[in-house]
Amino acid sequence: MEIIYEPELLAFMEKKNKNIIVVEEVSINNSDIEIMELHVHLISEKIADEFKKKKRYRTVPTEYGEVLFPPFKLKISDTVTFGLKSFLGIKSLSYKGIKA
Repeated sequence: MEIIYEPELLAFMEKKNKNIIVVEEVSINNSDIEIMELHVHLISEKIADEFKKKKRYRTVPTEYGEVLFPPFKLKISDTVTFGLKSFLGIKSLSYKGIKA
């Protein structure tokens, strides 16, 4: 698996002094609708230890840090790209190549 970081994300990671990305599944299940989405964000090393030990997330080392994937199956392409997007001044991570 090849993991690519867009330049804007690398600059943001350096500014925030965080180099670990976690991919989490968020699901909402009510009687009428079930929604599952992926939440991709940066975390600290302390929080990463919790994900690795308690939640048994799988670690993929990269050139710039690590990416943590949940222990259940996701549809992951051979190439995964992470980037940075902004909406009304709020920054969040974008991704391509991962599906729930």
